Amino acid sequence: MIPENYSSGKYAVGTETFTLTDHGRKELLGGKDEHRRIPVRVYYPADRASTAGMERARIFSERKKAALQKAFHIPQINEEINAADYYEGAAHAPGERFPVILFSHGYNSYVEADTYLCIDLASHGYIVASVGHAYEAVENDYEDGSFDLFDKNINKMMYTSMIKAIFSQMKLLKKKLSPEEAYAAFRDFQEKYTPYIKGRIPEWRSDSLCVLAALKERYGQWADFSAGVGASGHSLGGASAYDLCQNSGEVVCGINIDGGLFGEYDGMTMTKPFFQICCKENYNVETRPLLNTTAPVHYAVFTGMKHIGFTDAKFFVKNAMLTGKMPPRTMYRHLSDIHIRFFDKYLKKQNNIEIPNGEKDGVTYTTK
Repeated sequence: MIPENYSSGKYAVGTETFTLTDHGRKELLGGKDEHRRIPVRVYYPADRASTAGMERARIFSERKKAALQKAFHIPQINEEINAADYYEGAAHAPGERFPVILFSHGYNSYVEADTYLCIDLASHGYIVASVGHAYEAVENDYEDGSFDLFDKNINKMMYTSMIKAIFSQMKLLKKKLSPEEAYAAFRDFQEKYTPYIKGRIPEWRSDSLCVLAALKERYGQWADFSAGVGASGHSLGGASAYDLCQNSGEVVCGINIDGGLFGEYDGMTMTKPFFQICCKENYNVETRPLLNTTAPVHYAVFTGMKHIGFTDAKFFVKNAMLTGKMPPRTMYRHLSDIHIRFFDKYLKKQNNIEIPNGEKDGVTYTTK
């Protein structure tokens, strides 16, 4: 079941993939002596006439499909899901320049995890670069035909004590805390149980900024960088979006899709508009955007949702324990609308755009 109107803008959508190598960084994962490689998939506004007669691009390579079926314990991925409304190598929309959004997947996820969202953004006039993270995804494909899988050694490094971390997190998520109390508790949790994950945030920042530098060269004739760039992501990718807003002068606004705010932010003030999306049960690890800010902060709390459900897995993983009970099309409609409104307002500078407030379809919107 694919979402209705997931490509709702006026543009067709083209896509391309490429690989970057950061020769300034040695790869710390994978057990190989190599420099950090970064797989990238770009979604861009395309000339609709040029896509006539073209075959739709496939979301998953055969290797990625097999890795996902194993990870999610599903027998197969329907080809209706795999053929998305975008086209490999389609001609760029002529005579226009478009703002850029950097997107990052979650930990042990994959570059195309939010394909429908990225396509819809591109159809509304954005160039979206989905940034992959080597050995930290279910599977990564590279331009030379090579690939990597999630480095299983990470499982040993991820927690100082997995059992204690799980119980501590369960307690934290169930407590009734103020945003200040919740952030302090999560900060202590990071220091005690997950210093490894916290330490990955600067590496993911470097991945994204490497991609941004490449986009300036590869997309210079189509991209508009004059107002800065936006950032979004799911899970740790969402935390990375917050980090980019704090630490990169070129990133001017961001969205975090249900990511615990891993990172070091004590003493820092957010000066850029930010949107925090969360499922109700994860609220206590996602309150940092409400604190120490001089810019607008928007919040959307989804009832009946689970963490993984904010990705395209909502449409092919039928286990509500993993993806939540909210209908897939309802989730997607809100997720896409949030992104389009937010980036239209703060990246395209369309000041007349309104961000929702109040409750609708099990989603509670607030603005600070």
